[in-house]
Amino acid sequence: MLKITAPFREKKEVVPLIEAGADELYCGYLSPEWKKRYTSLEFERKGGGSNFTDIKELGEAVLLAHTKGVPVYLTLNGLYVKRQYPLLLKIVKQLNQIEFDAYIVADIGFLLSLREQGFKKQLHISTGGTVFNSEAARFYKNLGASRIVLDRQTTLESMRQLSRDNPDIDFEVFILNTLCVYIDGFCTFLHTYGRESEEAISKKEWKEDEKVHLITTYDPQAQADACCLKYSIQVYADGLNKRIKTDKIQPTFYKQLTDGTECGACAIYDIAKTKVKSIKIVGRQTGSENRLQSTKFIRGALDILRHNKDISRSDFISQVQALYQKAYGYKKKCRGNNCYHPEVLSQS
Repeated sequence: MLKITAPFREKKEVVPLIEAGADELYCGYLSPEWKKRYTSLEFERKGGGSNFTDIKELGEAVLLAHTKGVPVYLTLNGLYVKRQYPLLLKIVKQLNQIEFDAYIVADIGFLLSLREQGFKKQLHISTGGTVFNSEAARFYKNLGASRIVLDRQTTLESMRQLSRDNPDIDFEVFILNTLCVYIDGFCTFLHTYGRESEEAISKKEWKEDEKVHLITTYDPQAQADACCLKYSIQVYADGLNKRIKTDKIQPTFYKQLTDGTECGACAIYDIAKTKVKSIKIVGRQTGSENRLQSTKFIRGALDILRHNKDISRSDFISQVQALYQKAYGYKKKCRGNNCYHPEVLSQS
């Protein structure tokens, strides 16, 4: 049976998520030293509010999960530049005191640096690694990867072929929240999730009065992916007491959520027939209630399969959609507007 990989960012979430049905947990960590030097922007594809910042609490959370028999994976899946590697490796050394079951990475240079350092923990390749075929899968396998997280655009047929042709690699696929039309590993958007974030940016060679503050805000009630929201950006220099406000920025692609949340639960019927090992819930940037609700919903969908071995695809989809409506308080039947795998609906 497929495993549920669920996100968390606080110690107090560990037990509720496991009790809700999570088989695996993953989280992030933002080092204070990294934030001081580089700000919290894009440390590992999520802003500072999506991560643990207290390494002691993080260690306690991992230990608690392990007492429940649940593995924990740490995301370090940003795309870095060479001059950041020394600090990155220093942070990894600090984190080695915690018994993570694997690190989730995307940057090839960072992956090679870990290998050169004799890194012993398991490595998972993030969706940022952009694996779409067996050649790429074997490439990462040869670099020490034990699991690969496939991109959102991966078709069910590709999942079947990749997992069948690479039995020595575990594959993981997304199943809920934050559906995006872009290729994750090619995206350069700053995922600074949060109601409001402010970062002070300065350089040693700048004069004191040239310190720049960057403020980004967005409407937390808006129903869309973060990179599709209308952002308000303000830039000003402290010394000049001058502020320049831009017009609201509207990205090229804008997708309004018209059905609950982005979801691929109907495809669990087909994913379960592949050799894919885990289905991943996205949501470190959301609230804890959302993460718990998402985990309960996906566990409910898997239970439909577990209790009905001979269920047909159409009956499974019908039951999952009813569960979806109940879980998210959506009165109308899902129309597939925010579906990870709309081809499943056309086959049912």
